Amino acid sequence: MEMMPREVAKCFWDTDAMKLDLNKDCFFIIERLLEEGDDDAIRCMMAQYDDSHIIRVVKDSRRLSPKTVGLWQNYYALPEEEIRCLKTCCQKAGWPF
Repeated sequence: MEMMPREVAKCFWDTDAMKLDLNKDCFFIIERLLEEGDDDAIRCMMAQYDDSHIIRVVKDSRRLSPKTVGLWQNYYALPEEEIRCLKTCCQKAGWPF
C-alpha cells in the first residue's frame, strides 16, 4: 500500500491522511487536491497520477466547484457536455437570501 506524501496531507484535515491508499483512494485524493491543493500539492498529484486519472475525476466528480472544473477543463481541453458537475442537474443551489 502506497502512502500519502506528508507535504499534501494538510489537504485532508477531516481524515487520517496516512491511512489513505494512493491507488485505492485515488478518486478521493485527486478530487480533494484539485479543490484544496496548493501549487506543491498539485505538482505532487500530477507526478503521482497520470492524466487519465485526473481527467476522469474532472469529468465524473460532483464535488468540484465550477471554478475548479473550469480551470482543469481548459487545461485538458475537455468538452463541457462531458463534465458532470457542469450539468444543470448537478449544480449546487445557492443560499436563498
